[in-house]
Amino acid sequence: MKKFLGVATIVLLSSIPAHAQRAAGSAAGSSSTAALTFGGGSTGGGGITGDVGHLPIYSRAEFATAAFRGDPSFAPSSYMTFEDAVKEGIAQSAPARTVAQAAADHQAAVREKSRVEFVQDHSGNVIPVDR
Repeated sequence: MKKFLGVATIVLLSSIPAHAQRAAGSAAGSSSTAALTFGGGSTGGGGITGDVGHLPIYSRAEFATAAFRGDPSFAPSSYMTFEDAVKEGIAQSAPARTVAQAAADHQAAVREKSRVEFVQDHSGNVIPVDR
């Protein structure tokens, strides 16, 4: 019984925030244009009037367009002849290099040697020497 009451309490408490999503118009009636009034006295009270349950209406977005001119002989760079496209397709469909091939190419590459050498003097200090 205690478990049932505990679950019922949790469900009830978790459903309370769901009512915050509804428009306050449910208390004033089913009309979407119902007016809400608060407080009051002989001179009147504060109030909220208007369309409480709906989002404001905005006009459609308008985007600026611009035209540009260029050389009429312009051809897009992606255009190529059929033969060139076939050659490029064959080149792209070639098998990719393996990691071992990339490592071998990296080791075989000629590297520039250092122009500075470090030597040690009689006191043990390091001295850079230009070569």
